[in-house]
This record gives sequence, structure tokens and C-alpha cells, in this order.
Amino acid sequence: MIGLDRVECGAVLHNMSAPPRSVVKYSGLSEMTTAIDPTGTEGSSPLFKRLSTFGTPVRVVLMPGLQGKSATFILRHLAVEPHRDSAKQLEALINARANELPLPEGCAVIPATSEHPILWSDTLTALAILSKCSDSIWLRSKQPALFVAMQRKQVTLLVPPAFVHHLPEVSP
Repeated sequence: MIGLDRVECGAVLHNMSAPPRSVVKYSGLSEMTTAIDPTGTEGSSPLFKRLSTFGTPVRVVLMPGLQGKSATFILRHLAVEPHRDSAKQLEALINARANELPLPEGCAVIPATSEHPILWSDTLTALAILSKCSDSIWLRSKQPALFVAMQRKQVTLLVPPAFVHHLPEVSP
């Protein structure tokens, strides 16, 4: 640091935001858990068990015959005539569909199970979700990764409670 001696540098570095002994706690979802001790009885132990999932799981599955196929093949499957740059054309369709989905801008990705309902079974919606998610999060504004979408079989999004009323009803 030019122009500061050692005493001034130490004072500046010491005064960095929060004191070193600060403790930050978040208990916003604490009502979703209950404390248990190692014997399994309720108490004030630092061990917790989950009472319920905070949100609604929604699963999407890519048809097995589409995994690993080209953008041109998928466009034809969607009954769309491929243009010269079929990858960009498919990407535009995926982005348009992602913008139509009644989901928040981001959703957590959780392990998929057969109990999770499939609300959308069409290929374009599956691609809009699969191509814009990682192993932990789906982001509407993410650039679609078609190659990644083609490798995945399914994914489950955890839709927050505030958005559940926007989802279509599950068919029995």
C-alpha cells in the first residue's frame, strides 16, 4: 500500500466489515426440522432430522429414443423443419419454452424418484429443463447445454411453495 506505514496498514486490515468473533445464524427453515439427540429422542442436540420437503417435487424425463441425438434429429421429432444452424434453432425453441414455464427463475434439483410426478411429458419442456440445470440447480436464464441434456435421463426440480399454485394439476 503506497503511502501507508505498517501501523496504518494493520488498522485498515483489522477494520474489515464484521469483527472476527461474529456468529451468523439463519433459522428461516428451522420449523421444518426437529432436534434429536444421538439416542433418537427429541432434545437440543445439534443433530436434526427433516420433517418434510420444503416445496413440491416435479420430475421431467427425456424420451429414451432421443438421448444422444443431434439437434437436427430432435427438430424433426418436434415437427420443425431444420434450418442451416439447427443447434441455434433448437436453442431458441428451448429458451422460448423455458420462458413460458410457470416456474421461478431458479429451482433446486433433488434426486429423482418414481414417486415424483411428471407434469410435462413433451420433449421441448424436458429439454428446456434438462439443458438448463446442473446437478444442484435449474436456472431459466442459463444458456442451454444440449449435450448435457442429451446425456441425462431425468431430473426433479423442487418448486418452492409460493409457485406451486402456478403448476398444472397432476393427472391420476
